[in-house]
Amino acid sequence: MNKILQEDFDLAPCMVAGYESFMDGLLNIVHSGPICESVGERIKSYVLDFVQNHPLDSFDCFSDETYTRNYIGRDKSGWEAIVMSWKKGNRTAIHAHPQFAGYTFADGEFLVEVFEPFKEGICLVQEMTISDIHGVYAIGKAGKYNNHIHRITCLSDTAHSLHVYSDDALKGEKLDEQMIY
Repeated sequence: MNKILQEDFDLAPCMVAGYESFMDGLLNIVHSGPICESVGERIKSYVLDFVQNHPLDSFDCFSDETYTRNYIGRDKSGWEAIVMSWKKGNRTAIHAHPQFAGYTFADGEFLVEVFEPFKEGICLVQEMTISDIHGVYAIGKAGKYNNHIHRITCLSDTAHSLHVYSDDALKGEKLDEQMIY
């Protein structure tokens, strides 16, 4: 399989061969109207259905140091879909996202920590351990990259997740752990 990795991705519109129909269906949903709860639920349902019927083991590109990002599509408005492959102990920084951030856990086990702004830092408000196919999304303010502050840690030997963002996820703000109250 020809994978597009983060360092090779120039943020221009693209679709990886074999994922055109997935991206077409996703883009039909995201361009059906403004980002709102009903669109979020439709995206979540669509991606959950996809991962239930299409195992992501063709993305078995793991690293001991960090999770790997494999872009499968991006359109001219910025919407993107990324498969992430994880090994036990891989974790994200505490970070935020553009207006829409959705992630679907396809296999494996994860710890998801959600934070909210508090004083001059952030405060942990929710922890979820996810060990089955499960979708999560958040809708924040348009044009901002400080929405949905969270951290994901892989707890299983290996795992995969499929992420959908309304804009370049790498623009999301990263926060220092020392900011946690």
